[in-house]
Amino acid sequence: MSRAPRAGTTGSTGSRRIAVVGSGVAGLTAAWIASRTAHVTLYEADDRLGGHADTHRVATPEGELAIDTGFIVHNRRTYPTLLRLFAELGVETQPSEMSLSVSDAGTGVEYAGALGPRGLFAQRSSLRSLEHWRMLLEIPRFHRRARALLAATTGTSADDQTLRDFLDEGGFSAGFVRHFVEPLVAAVWSCDPATSLDYPARYLFTFLEHHGMLAVFGSPEWRTVTGGSGTYVAAVAAGLQEVRLETKVTSVRELADGVEVTDGSGTTTRFDAVVIATHPSHALGMLESPTDLQREVLAALPYSSNTALLHTDTALLPSAPDARASWNFHRPATEPAKSQTQAGRSRSVGSDPSLRGDDRRVSRPGARPEAGGVTVTYDLTRLQRLPTRTRYLVTLGGEHLVDPATVIDRMEYEHPLYTPASVAASRRLPEINTTRIAFAGAYHGWGFHEDGARSGLAAATHLDLPWARTTPVLPRPGRFETTIRHTRRSPFRRSFEHRSTLWLVDLDDLPDHGVLARFEARDHLGATEATLRNNVESFLAVNGVSLGEGPRPGTILMAAHPRSLGHCFNPISVFWCFDDQGRQAGVVVEVHNTYGDRHAYLVHPDEQGRARTDKAMYVSPFHGVDGWYDVAVPVPTDRLDIAVTLRGHDTADDRTATDRTDGAAGTAGTDRGSAPFSASLVGTRSDIPVSRTIGAALRGTALIRAHGIWLWARRLPVRPRPQSPHRQEGVT
Repeated sequence: MSRAPRAGTTGSTGSRRIAVVGSGVAGLTAAWIASRTAHVTLYEADDRLGGHADTHRVATPEGELAIDTGFIVHNRRTYPTLLRLFAELGVETQPSEMSLSVSDAGTGVEYAGALGPRGLFAQRSSLRSLEHWRMLLEIPRFHRRARALLAATTGTSADDQTLRDFLDEGGFSAGFVRHFVEPLVAAVWSCDPATSLDYPARYLFTFLEHHGMLAVFGSPEWRTVTGGSGTYVAAVAAGLQEVRLETKVTSVRELADGVEVTDGSGTTTRFDAVVIATHPSHALGMLESPTDLQREVLAALPYSSNTALLHTDTALLPSAPDARASWNFHRPATEPAKSQTQAGRSRSVGSDPSLRGDDRRVSRPGARPEAGGVTVTYDLTRLQRLPTRTRYLVTLGGEHLVDPATVIDRMEYEHPLYTPASVAASRRLPEINTTRIAFAGAYHGWGFHEDGARSGLAAATHLDLPWARTTPVLPRPGRFETTIRHTRRSPFRRSFEHRSTLWLVDLDDLPDHGVLARFEARDHLGATEATLRNNVESFLAVNGVSLGEGPRPGTILMAAHPRSLGHCFNPISVFWCFDDQGRQAGVVVEVHNTYGDRHAYLVHPDEQGRARTDKAMYVSPFHGVDGWYDVAVPVPTDRLDIAVTLRGHDTADDRTATDRTDGAAGTAGTDRGSAPFSASLVGTRSDIPVSRTIGAALRGTALIRAHGIWLWARRLPVRPRPQSPHRQEGVT
């Protein structure tokens, strides 16, 4: 079944014809990007698009529910490619709840993480268990050792160390391995616990660190797609020129001037280039003449198959109510009560299984006999915050345990398996692309949705298909959790970093929380008696920029601290200015110093948000007014990135200062003179309450002054401040 080409679709008149094989997130991302500038034909062997983006429409007394069973959650910190796609498609997301429970019938242990003390001690007997306390105390040590392994130099034997060897070397207890490590890895990667111990430790820890999971605190906020992930799949499909469902590709043949794609019906279509976004074994099978390297690499990337059941049988959840979580790992009693930290030598804590009667979870009436391996049950009612009292669950690996009367659907999903050999092979994936064929899939990373999206972008980029934004997408106001860093490279190296919050606000709809958080004209450029928007418009007009006709044309969004508790200080405020057509007309970067001066720079960034402007105001006592700024102010999405680098400054004085320091505190060596000074802010959109933003500007001011005193105490030369006050038309 196929959808005929649609006239007038973006890219339909382009000279290039692109085929994308596979409609998982990798294929969808590649197809979306390619369709902006070329004609795209998407092939899918199944009768639906989306792969793991699998939304089930379930009729209930409360109304129809959209329930995801494959891709469920993401976060704003580590899914930038996916979030860019969501922003262009207008896909809404909402907060989720991420927690993991462990239920071990072999040892009787039940607890849940991320749910506070009630979850950790869901069984009151755990309060008296030395083994349970030992496991909890080992968690921070595990995090520290894992981070130390990541900090170690690559290219050593540590690169090939398995998780099993890492745990054995660290002397971690069998109970810790069985009740914490194995459930964590098995749940995240949908794999058997024994298999998880053979995963490469560095590879696993890189993922965990990337997602804030190598610390007790600091994990990102997880989110789910409002209305189910199928909403983004449908939005991508609506923007493509041609979709061929239930069309299996049997052959891909590369020619000197194109690529021939043959499907199961025998139809052959010629394209300029092809993205193969299927599992590695399928990709290898459809290549008519694979190269030796393609055969070697694709054959070395194994997958495992999992049966998943969507059901409502709560017997798959932990017995202790306080141990029930979003992700629920269960190990049956029939599995030997041991944890193979060293080829199965170490036995976990707990009584002998023979003393617990038959292999049954007897604490619940009606529970069924257990057999086989572990199960992981996802509580979608919690994860998606479904408006129902019914628990909609997805269970992997427990088909024999689920009451058939509660089953709504049965799915088969495949996930990458990671071994030292497969990780080594994955590093060579970029080498198997050709001039006209590029490969994509979540196996190019850790097997998650962002990995698939990122690989789809990489495949499109390899084929010279730019991600062109054909329709303006204005940023959404919101609050961001930020990390601010200042880096000095001369006359000695010094970095200063702190965390804060920042608001992105629409000047036509300024939030007002009274004394706690309010945006006022007196804290920014222009006249105090005018509105903040009018002041920015006046500044733009002075510089020959118009946002359109009418009394309030276009849109202006500002990133800044509000006035809070009577104080406001913004080292940098940024105004993104869009005209009536949604096009960026310019960006105003307003700089404040601690002496009460301000200066506004109008820049016109390129597609990456980069611009350059001459420095015009004395900001720091350690720099003059010479040099220029390289500015990076890309349009905000769910990420906020602002960077300013000062270059071409203080050349002569820096050399003198370097000589005077006589190497103290670590000179920059050859990186002296006009070595750049940079300041950056990286933010992640967050649903933090207003109360957590109170006093952010006051704290930032205090930290800046304290850092200045530290630099002065280290004899960093002070540049004299100009005698006359700083003045700028339309600003001060």
